[in-house]
Amino acid sequence: MRHHHFNRAFRFNLIALLTMAMAMLFACGMGQRGNAPAPALSVDVLLTGTRGIDSRPELSAKWVKSREELEQMIEGQKARKIPSQEIDFNASRILLVRMGQKPTAGYSLKLDPESCSVSQQTAYISLIWTEPDPGMVTAQVITNPFILLKLSKGGYEAVKIVDQHEQTRFDLPVAK
Repeated sequence: MRHHHFNRAFRFNLIALLTMAMAMLFACGMGQRGNAPAPALSVDVLLTGTRGIDSRPELSAKWVKSREELEQMIEGQKARKIPSQEIDFNASRILLVRMGQKPTAGYSLKLDPESCSVSQQTAYISLIWTEPDPGMVTAQVITNPFILLKLSKGGYEAVKIVDQHEQTRFDLPVAK
């Protein structure tokens, strides 16, 4: 009788544990910004660097609205050409994000593609903002870190750019 009671208690605990594990897995699969799974957003890095695209000193994010504007922007990037003729501006949007002018090396922007999604008509783009640690020895050179992104069109009316700490860096309406 005692063995039967132990078996029954073991099965009950096993079922409870499996149920909790499934609930946790389901919760982890849900979108971070709502109750339904967040649809994926196709985002590709076209170009990233620390010099050359734009030397304005301010932090900024802007839409590149035409092939001509893109070609003019990347003209000085001879070693890193983008085949702009292969970009379909009817199916894609091009976004330039800049950290602004920085006094040293050690700054950069990197896409976190696993964290890009669409929720409630807003596209969320997660970028890793790298800055040198205080006191770190870096080259004393003026840099302008940037990242040029290609986003799929559709399913969103605004874009929110967040960093690795979920801090919003930019809120942009979609370029018309």
